[in-house]
Amino acid sequence: MHRLLNPTLDVVFKVLFADPGNRDILISLLEAVLRPPAPITDVTVQDPELPNELVDDRGARLDLLVCLQDGRRVNVEMQSYAAPGIPQRALFYWAGMYRSQLRRGDEFTKLAPCVSILILAHRELPGTRYHCTFRLLEVHDQGLFSPALELHTLELSKLPRRRPRRGKPTVLNWGRFLAAKSDEELEELAMTDPVMRKAKDALEFLSARPDVQDLARRREEALLTYNHALGLAREEGERIGERRGEKRGRTEGLRLGEAKGLREAVRVACELLGLDLDAQRQAEIDNLEPADLERLLAALRRDRRWPRE
Repeated sequence: MHRLLNPTLDVVFKVLFADPGNRDILISLLEAVLRPPAPITDVTVQDPELPNELVDDRGARLDLLVCLQDGRRVNVEMQSYAAPGIPQRALFYWAGMYRSQLRRGDEFTKLAPCVSILILAHRELPGTRYHCTFRLLEVHDQGLFSPALELHTLELSKLPRRRPRRGKPTVLNWGRFLAAKSDEELEELAMTDPVMRKAKDALEFLSARPDVQDLARRREEALLTYNHALGLAREEGERIGERRGEKRGRTEGLRLGEAKGLREAVRVACELLGLDLDAQRQAEIDNLEPADLERLLAALRRDRRWPRE
């Protein structure tokens, strides 16, 4: 039996829930998080495709954009690692989703509510509540300003350890499914409800597909390499900033540290791929800015060879 892929990896999450054959588990997940007053009867995945080149780009968005039968748009993001500015980024993407509905000459009344769902494998917010719902409310009497904005967070690291209730899947069931660390945990969930069984079977099917295995491997490599480079960048930037002892020095230090970390990541990637770093290539790496280094790193992971070779 193939090792099950990790559904908290964004590429696996998207392939799993964007599959037309898995609409029932997608609807179940959405109903568990959104708790709509009426059942969701139909969903349309707006961006089911997964461009091959995006898998190697750590900055690429692999979110799931869904339209409900009532016109609402829902963006589902699976975030498997901590990153700076997640709340700001969530609002930025929500604003883009909301604004993109209008065309020149359209009335503002045509704008449908938009919902963002952030599923996070790490702790992001204070408190112990694992599922939070945010809306535009008046601070005194909690009156709703507009139903246009709704944002949900599901923090998997805050899930309680108690067993999920039997019956219709809840947000806790889905959280435990995504956070499961073993086949035994998934099988226990599958025994509680047919939808959980369907989700486990769908994950097993994907995990046996060589093409999805390759996508997951490449995505993990991209994220690991980037996080390694980012860690080196922060350490180097802090050292430089401390030596300069001023805000400008810290800012410059972070920039220089980022470049140094990315150069080290490129060297590590070349070593893993068996590529020779001759003097010419080394000089090219040393002269590149951070943005160019990121593009080179993405190209190495995607093409498995030196660019223009």
